[in-house]
Amino acid sequence: MRKGFTLAESATHVNLLQVIAKAGFTLAEVLITLGIIGVIAAMTIPTLITNHQKKATVTKLQKAISILNQAYRLSFDELGEPDTFPSTRSYFNTYWAPYLKVATYCENYTMCGYDSEKPFYTSNKILVNTIIVDTGSRTTFYTPDGFLYVIFPTGRYMEHYDSNPNVIVDLNGSTGPNILGKDVFILTRVNDETKGGSIYPLCKDLTNEELEKHCGKSSGSGFCCAEKIRRAGWVIDKSYPW
Repeated sequence: MRKGFTLAESATHVNLLQVIAKAGFTLAEVLITLGIIGVIAAMTIPTLITNHQKKATVTKLQKAISILNQAYRLSFDELGEPDTFPSTRSYFNTYWAPYLKVATYCENYTMCGYDSEKPFYTSNKILVNTIIVDTGSRTTFYTPDGFLYVIFPTGRYMEHYDSNPNVIVDLNGSTGPNILGKDVFILTRVNDETKGGSIYPLCKDLTNEELEKHCGKSSGSGFCCAEKIRRAGWVIDKSYPW
């Protein structure tokens, strides 16, 4: 039969209880720790979210350019560039539709999910005077990934039409914020008899100083921001007007 604790064993047991008791945290210590964690989270989480948004934007922009490039190059190789641009969807149906996956055509801005026929704003919050749907001079459509594209075969100037090589892409459609340089970017078609047709960000021929005027941290409309991202190595750097 086991006997009761000896004095030495009892002393050891008491000391162990004291150690266990000292190892805990007081309520004040827990609250202070949680407060510090909260402050650190409040400082770092917004930065992490912003960095994620920037990376996601660049990835989507690269995807949009790649999709358009593949389609345009195939079209250009097979059909070339038309001498004159019709002012109807016939241009799109002939030169683009066979090479793209179109989910939905927009016959009016409400079909696109927008609240206005002019839904886009510059990076300095000025309304862009561009109607996204005009069946006489552009084709507006969604692809299955949710990107909205506006392809201009022509541009209407006064009472006549001229060739317009630009393409607008809204990376998240009508979701917003619908701001140039954030989710809306402008690209352009470039054709070369030796290299074929290609899609580039608008303003690819501008100098860095000129580019800064159109996509700068404190100034600029945002029209050239896709090119600024490309020149930075496909990243949104600290000089970008985010």
